[in-house]
This record gives sequence, structure tokens and C-alpha cells, in this order.
Amino acid sequence: MRAYVTDTHALLWHLLQSNRLSPNAASIFKNTDEGNGQIYIPTIVLVEIVYLSEKVKIPLNTINRVIDLLDAPAVNYQIAQLALPTVHALCRVPRQMIPDMPDRVITATAMELDLPLITKDTKIKKAGIVDVVW
Repeated sequence: MRAYVTDTHALLWHLLQSNRLSPNAASIFKNTDEGNGQIYIPTIVLVEIVYLSEKVKIPLNTINRVIDLLDAPAVNYQIAQLALPTVHALCRVPRQMIPDMPDRVITATAMELDLPLITKDTKIKKAGIVDVVW
């Protein structure tokens, strides 16, 4: 089973069925929804979704949709906790290349888990420190 880490925008675009999600990323999420993959959601992604909901940038129930994914009996979607190994990986994410702290934590999570990151973020891709799929 193929596994990935997701960035906030990729997960949101999947949940909101946005056409901004690339066909490749949409296929990864679809396969995961069907039980043929696994996606790790960094805890900072959950925090960002709450923040965006509070600012009414996304529907208020979006965090509940993510929680439903995580509460499902299947293990297709898993939380990637922010723990000491992630902090160690974070020290290897160059702030000059990826200045946004949530993006750095998401990148460090992909590094720590040694998994590709589903993201459109060009700064993360240019940094070249994790495999990016889009």
C-alpha cells in the first residue's frame, strides 16, 4: 500500500472537491478513500484547518470532515503527530527556502516518515529535500 503525507491545501481541495487539485493528487486521494493507500495528516494541518475555519476562509464544518476521516475504522488516514523526531527533521528544513513555519513542519513530517508529500507548494518542491507529488 502506497503512503503519503498531505499538505493543508491538498487535503482541503480534496474535501471541498476543488478542481484546483491536480489529477495525480486527486487520484491519490481517491485511491486512499477506496482503501488502496494511506495518507498521513500532520497535526499542524489540523491546526491550520481550525484557523482557516475560524477566519471563515473555508466552511466551518471542514474540521469535522477531517475528524470523520480520522475516526473511520479504516486506517487510510492517520495523524502524524508532532513529536521529537519531527523536530529533529525540522532542523534540517532550511528556513531561507521554506520560510513559513507550518510548511516547514509539514515538510519535516514527510522527511521524518520518509514519504512523498502531496503539495503544490513551489518553495517546498524547489527545496528538493522531500519527494513532492502533484
